[in-house]
Amino acid sequence: MKAKIKSIICLALIVITVASLAACAGRAVPSGINDDGDFVYTIVRSSSATKNEEDAFKNLRTAMKKNFGFSINITKDAVVEDFDGNFEILIGNTNREESAKAREVLLNNRVNNSFDFIVKVIDDKICINAVSDEVIVTAVDWFIHTYCQNLESWSLLKSNYEFIYEHSVTAVSHSVAGRDLGTFTVVLPQKTSIMVGIATDEYVDYFTKMGYVIKEHDDVDKEEEYEILIGDTTRKESVNTKVEGDNYVIKVVGKKLVVKGGTHLATWRGVKALNEQLGKGETINFSDGYTLNGKYDANEKGTYTLNWYDEFEGSTIDFNKWSDYGNQAEKKPTDSALGGKIYNTNVYNDCMYKGSDMPAKLIYQSDGYIHLGTKRVNDVDFIGSAISTWWTMIYRYGAIDIFIDMAENPATASLWLNGANVGTKSFIERFGNLERPCMLEVDILENFGNDNMFASNIHRWWSDYYPDGTYKASGHSSTMTTDPQYQPGASNSKRLEYNTEKYGDNMTDGFHMISCYWDDKCMKFAFDGKVFCTYDYTDHVGTNVCALMDYFIASTNMGSPTYGPTYQKDEHKDFYETQIDYIRIYQTDAVNSQMLTAWPQKQSSGELKIKYPENPLGGSY
Repeated sequence: MKAKIKSIICLALIVITVASLAACAGRAVPSGINDDGDFVYTIVRSSSATKNEEDAFKNLRTAMKKNFGFSINITKDAVVEDFDGNFEILIGNTNREESAKAREVLLNNRVNNSFDFIVKVIDDKICINAVSDEVIVTAVDWFIHTYCQNLESWSLLKSNYEFIYEHSVTAVSHSVAGRDLGTFTVVLPQKTSIMVGIATDEYVDYFTKMGYVIKEHDDVDKEEEYEILIGDTTRKESVNTKVEGDNYVIKVVGKKLVVKGGTHLATWRGVKALNEQLGKGETINFSDGYTLNGKYDANEKGTYTLNWYDEFEGSTIDFNKWSDYGNQAEKKPTDSALGGKIYNTNVYNDCMYKGSDMPAKLIYQSDGYIHLGTKRVNDVDFIGSAISTWWTMIYRYGAIDIFIDMAENPATASLWLNGANVGTKSFIERFGNLERPCMLEVDILENFGNDNMFASNIHRWWSDYYPDGTYKASGHSSTMTTDPQYQPGASNSKRLEYNTEKYGDNMTDGFHMISCYWDDKCMKFAFDGKVFCTYDYTDHVGTNVCALMDYFIASTNMGSPTYGPTYQKDEHKDFYETQIDYIRIYQTDAVNSQMLTAWPQKQSSGELKIKYPENPLGGSY
């Protein structure tokens, strides 16, 4: 979960700073050049600096070169070992001990410090630091305007100079067990619903806006003294707090605040109840033993309800929910890496491959799971598997949780939403005319055969429109992939990398929660309930396509020459399998949600059911 930090305007600080400089004692810091004609100070950045920080460093160097008349070097902290008399401008959390000292002074100044920054001179170092990377960028900009306009402004820096900027925030002091609640560490279960994760994000955002830096852990992290325990964590205070069904409880147990429900929705409602109390603007003061009981009510206005799900209990696949993937392009075999073909089998285990080595079933239900297999059936040919709601369910907006154990390398697992080919005759007979000149594809998970990484993506496809009012598919699209803010290494990256060192296993070694939240403003992707990427429609052109309805597909394959790792006969097994424990879709009437459910694929007719019939069906772009 990543809280957004608001930008602060630094130019207004100059007046404050100049006034503080007048009272600053000590000698001026060095301002000359060395024998090589370079400025005596070197700009030193952390090896883990973000791109925005790097741009700020370059702006600092450019300003000093322009206004001082000589060049200045930028280097990474790991490149040059420190020594006495090594004059440096340290920006951010470098490996120099002076950076840590400056940060410690900032942290000890006040607890709600996420928008604050410090400029401190320590011996031969000038330290610029902040709690957040975004504020470091602002601090550098302020430093440029304050000290780098000319050598006279530079001379204002003194040997014992220290300036802390405290951003003006409206803070309400809440306490639990006698301690400021804004200093508590939030702890979630290692694996939970995106509904719980999003409600927790709202809690974190509340305190972030007041300048607090909320630490967020899951229950495999080291225990802290003061924690807010959300959901069914392994902490003893959570384990010993009993709650069942739709009930939830908010309870202080020693130095822990427990928020727990009998279901994911009940826990979500419990966190919402806590957020509602905080949002009243009144100070809360919970002591040990404080207890508030409540209950999730599916009839509450604006609440989320479980509108579609499959727990995969029993030995028979529910064909009211699952069908063939009706996009005809998916039925054609493709070339394999071994010179043969890759075939697909559907939920009925129908397949174009008719060899004697065709397995009896690649898709089946048992032990509380649905199994999706992929197999090499001879020296060159492969079969993969896919299930879909193409014939049975299509929806818009909501949160989907998929609890899944992905097949390992070299098999590829995919979970996605799609809106292609909804204009076919068979589709229209079931759902009505949802034909449109564009479509939305949401790749909730593509692991590309990687055991410890997957990517999420959004593709917006559109067709060529002709003057006579017709249109034809063109293959034109826009995607998150082309936007730098979603690339690997960005703070909002669409790629999730599993922390094998922390968890002690591979991502494909067990079940994990893969989730997507979708409404009329954004999409959020989450792993084990923690949001790692948010796609905000307001940042993009042509966002109406994100209001179009989609169906769901899950698949497992291997053997492709281009998608995922290349299959090696002497290294890989003949068979791999994905298992799904459950799939749940939660929706609310608070946004323009919609869901259409039809009859089984092999049933000639039936009743079309419309969830939220008062909302427009959204067939238009």
